[in-house]
Amino acid sequence: MAVFRYLHVVGGDFAGGAGAAGFDAAALRRRFHGPYMANGGYGLETASQALALGEADLVSFGAAYVANPDLVERFAQGADLNEPDEATFYGGDERGYTDYPFLKTVLEAAA
Repeated sequence: MAVFRYLHVVGGDFAGGAGAAGFDAAALRRRFHGPYMANGGYGLETASQALALGEADLVSFGAAYVANPDLVERFAQGADLNEPDEATFYGGDERGYTDYPFLKTVLEAAA
């Protein structure tokens, strides 16, 4: 049985702040030699930069995907993102999880 190991680090202060203050990706790379997945406050530009600089092998998006079920399409088109409604997180129902507008719907409404 093959075992795949990677490290996933969530940065930020979990109170609305982005990024991991004082996080040293180079120090992590010296100690961990497997794939590293970064998360926390990344947008398209900052994620692309982290990948280009070798600071991460992958970047994951949590709240951005919740608020933008078509996140990849929005990134590809350079479209604005829906803002996540953190007041609805972990609320126990679909509100805030399945009611964000898709880009196609937003563009059709604007036309």
